[in-house]
Amino acid sequence: MPDSAAAATLDPLAADAAEAEEVSLGGERRSLFIVVSGPGGTGKSTLIQRWLDADPTLGYVRNYTTRPQRPLDPDSGIDDADWFHFVSPAEFRRLVEADFFVQWANASRGYASGTPIAPLHDAVERHQDLVFDYTPQLFINLRRLFREHVVGVFIVPPSLGELRRRLHSRAGASDAQIELKYRMGVQDLAFMDEHDYLVVNDDLDQTLATLAALRQAETCRIANLRGLTEKYRTLAPRSMLFYYDLHGERLAYLSDE
Repeated sequence: MPDSAAAATLDPLAADAAEAEEVSLGGERRSLFIVVSGPGGTGKSTLIQRWLDADPTLGYVRNYTTRPQRPLDPDSGIDDADWFHFVSPAEFRRLVEADFFVQWANASRGYASGTPIAPLHDAVERHQDLVFDYTPQLFINLRRLFREHVVGVFIVPPSLGELRRRLHSRAGASDAQIELKYRMGVQDLAFMDEHDYLVVNDDLDQTLATLAALRQAETCRIANLRGLTEKYRTLAPRSMLFYYDLHGERLAYLSDE
């Protein structure tokens, strides 16, 4: 079957158009970097874990962090080792200086985390979709570097009161930590309009279904299909659209006279 380059010489309206008619009208899909962003405590990690468990075609890139590993969460079943590589501050600094990360953040003194860049380039080459668990700051930074691939989904709880309740339900968090997370979450709301979609995480199953539907819709977005516009312009050169009827005469052309 001819590829898009060969199609440049084909005319589907020519007398011998059999070869042109075999040209695929689909496009080569770009990989999607679906960033699940929003305030801490909205259930992003639980959503992503369940999504990854349900869909083996979706990938995840483990971050590197200098913080200690947390114990297994008995409620969500989230295992810290599934989400992070744990390294010393000295090793983390060495990786930063080696341009190992696509981005990194120093959340507080002695606590840094970063996303390695090599797996992202690999995903682009393999046309694999990835999902990320990010704050709005990290989402915006990633979008600046991979604008053609990044899709931002802003996840929120039904209300700020529900956000506070979810933060209080976290095991081992002190009142001061909860208040800090709550204030950070309120500030995160200011970056909602930087994202492509807003999803209210009220029902976990429904939210997962919505995320899967958004991914499917993005695979059909024309902007995410490489070479598609050029192929169609080759097969069907754009012509002028005539729609003016300045004197109201169009209906007159349809008379029997």
